[in-house]
Amino acid sequence: MKAFMIEGKDVSYFTDVPEPQLTDGDSVKVQVESVGICGTDIKIFEGKHSQSIGAKRIPGHEFAGIVTEVGPDVKDLAPGDRVVHEPILYCGKCYACRNGQGNVCSSLHVTGCNMSGGMEEFFVAPRRQWHKLPDWITWDQAALIEPYTIAAQVCARAEAKAEDTMLIHGAGPIGLMLADTAMHMGLTVMISELADGRLALARKIGVTHVIDAKKEDASEAALRITEGVGPNIVCDCAGVPKMAEEAFRILSPAGRFVPVAGVKFECDGYIAMRKQLKIVASRLQMHQFVPVIARFKLYQEHAQQMITDVYDFDDTKKAFEYASERHPETGKIVLRFHKAEDVQA
Repeated sequence: MKAFMIEGKDVSYFTDVPEPQLTDGDSVKVQVESVGICGTDIKIFEGKHSQSIGAKRIPGHEFAGIVTEVGPDVKDLAPGDRVVHEPILYCGKCYACRNGQGNVCSSLHVTGCNMSGGMEEFFVAPRRQWHKLPDWITWDQAALIEPYTIAAQVCARAEAKAEDTMLIHGAGPIGLMLADTAMHMGLTVMISELADGRLALARKIGVTHVIDAKKEDASEAALRITEGVGPNIVCDCAGVPKMAEEAFRILSPAGRFVPVAGVKFECDGYIAMRKQLKIVASRLQMHQFVPVIARFKLYQEHAQQMITDVYDFDDTKKAFEYASERHPETGKIVLRFHKAEDVQA
């Protein structure tokens, strides 16, 4: 079968690989229909991802498809079912797993990162990694379900409540999906961004307070909007250490900071103690696929608006080259494997 392979910086190509077969009675084989390109995938393409530099990798962890075959122990999926992939495999035995946090398992495997991913025509994985999709979610939109689970995980880790105010730094796809998720939970949402195209996307999906960081200091804007109280939650989706460090100054007492982008920053322990702040990191997701799919009607219109570019699978390299140029107007890039008419919402 056909697969897109990345072999380190500046080396990527299509190749023929053996079509996967069921590995045991609990495995499920899926014909891939759509894949989203994530920031992690772009780092792999550019040779900047620590788990993948110099290693051959079939990327892709945001994907969906049609079941073609199931093992004899699988009773609740059948050929023809539409499914989306959950990309984490965990041991179930380590400290994190025993405490319900398999997303940070000591031996975690993530599809498309430290194991082969969904940018291939067929994919086999255990039953627990597949979730049924309703017919009204299109294939393009299905590629956004996994990143929406990331947003749901952030909200869960931040203990977000309807009366909270949230400041998000960065209006890339994850920042926008986080804003969308939080708004539908009833939070007051502020989002800061430098790129005009992403500012426009934030306004398009209805974020109430869109802060143009070229024109106004984001921290001061957040204090102005909250009348000096400060946001209850600050999420760094931009990966800017300065903004992470500023969070401690502007957070309200009992506030929460979520470093989504994962960069080094310095924490003022005195401020954190005096305000009794929480730093709550968030990685991947845990048990978020079922609730996100169940409420996807809430996000569907905005999810569609975030999809700015759709490429045929044959043009995957072109899509990656475009993605790595980081055009400010680019939202989510989706690869489609087949030219058949999409399911209509």
